Order: sequence, then C-alpha cells, then structure tokens
Amino acid sequence: MLKVAYILLTIFLTSCNSLSQNNNNTEKEYFTPKDTISYVYKSFKDISQYLVSNEDKTDTAYFAISYPEFEDPGLNEAVRPYILLDGDSSIQQASENFIMSYNEFVEENSTKYIFFPWYKNVVATVWINTPLVLTLSTFVDEYTGGAHGLHYNILSNIDVTTKRKIELKDIIQKEKMKDFTKKAETLFRKLENLSQNESLEDKFFFENGIFALNDNFGLTKSNLVFYFNEYEIKPYAEGPTTLEIPYEEIDEFLSPQGKTYVASLKNL
Repeated sequence: MLKVAYILLTIFLTSCNSLSQNNNNTEKEYFTPKDTISYVYKSFKDISQYLVSNEDKTDTAYFAISYPEFEDPGLNEAVRPYILLDGDSSIQQASENFIMSYNEFVEENSTKYIFFPWYKNVVATVWINTPLVLTLSTFVDEYTGGAHGLHYNILSNIDVTTKRKIELKDIIQKEKMKDFTKKAETLFRKLENLSQNESLEDKFFFENGIFALNDNFGLTKSNLVFYFNEYEIKPYAEGPTTLEIPYEEIDEFLSPQGKTYVASLKNL
C-alpha cells in the first residue's frame, strides 16, 4: 500500500532548508525513465527582517517552497493554482504576502509577544507523470501562532492533453456515483476496523453520520487515493486518513474516460 503519510514526511524533511541558510532560489534536475514530461524541481525561500529571541535561540519567519517546473508553459499555467493554493499569481507574490503579514503583525505587537516565529513550507511533488495524466501532491506545513501549526495535503490531477483538472465525475459514471460511494464506504470501514452496520457518528465528523467522499483524490498506478486532512473527518490528534481504492475493484463504475486514464497508468 502507498504510505502517503511517510512519503509526505520524507519529502518535508528532505526538501526544506534550515533557517540558518540565506535566501535562495535553486533548481534540481529531475527526470526518470518512466517520466514522459520533462521538468525540474525548483526551490525558493525568503525570510523576514524581524528576529525573535526565545531562550538561547534567535530565529525569524520564513516562506519556503519546492515545486516542479515543466518545459510546457501551458502545463505550468495549469498546475499553478494547485501549487499556490491561496490563489497567488506567482511564487514571489505568495512569499511577499506571507512575509508581509508577519511583518505587519510584529509591527503592531512587537516581537516580545511572539514566542515562535511564523513559517510556511510548501512542497509540491509529482506523483504520476504520463502523456495523458499528471498527478500532483501539494503538502503545506505552516505556523502563524497558536498551540500548533497547520498541515494539509492537496492532491490534483491534470489531463495533460486538455490542461484541465480531472474531476471525480470525469472518472466515475454519474449514474453509478452512489454505488461507487458505497463501495468506498465498505473499504473505509475495513480500513478503520468497523463493521458494516457500526455508526460513524461517534468517531468521525461525517455530516449526520453519513459517509461521504471528498474532492481530494489522486491517481496512482494501482489505486484511486482519497486523502482526508487533519480535522476533516477525525480529531487533530488522529492525523490524516488515506483511503486507497484499487482500480480492479471499481472497473464497473469507471466512465469511458476514466478507463482511458486508468489504462494509461497501468503502463507505468
């Protein structure tokens, strides 16, 4: 099974620079034999001018991002909203907005009220890369005050030929969506060690205790993966939930376009 949480943690630990480093804008070549679209991973980092002292440490707020940049400008345009999740038009704008918000907070409150500086790490990673499908994972780890930071992962799928986002309705037949959801619930209950009749109201945050899928899904070679972020269906302490649905178990629900996507993935 795909260990999504482990993958995200590994990416986070290996991709983010330490605070002691200077601002940087770098790129790393990345192309494997199974990739069909050429791209490089780039990274960018910026820091605030305001320093925060906490015991024997001095630190400052920072914005850091690692992301793929494709040779195809149209594809870069298509994936930008799924890398810059707050709607910024560029990496520079995203960084400036975050650092500016922190600076304004400091100027209004002074650093003596700030025990830990803000930070924002964005790590966008290519999961699937074929002539037809691109699946992107964007993991955000940020802290802007409070008891703990915020962590979430957004999965996005792009039709490479049309440069449009692939929605679940493009993969699953509309008239079979309810049956597909029932199948997903069966797998979810198995994942959570629940009987088929056990209530979902006490342990989960599903509205009215009724199982529902979200729009946060990704395509892999063998599975349709749904990712529920912290707080989405469980308390924060229990972390995120990953539901993997093998294609072989949902073939009857796939639309003609969905079957085309899945067929292209099986060749990886």
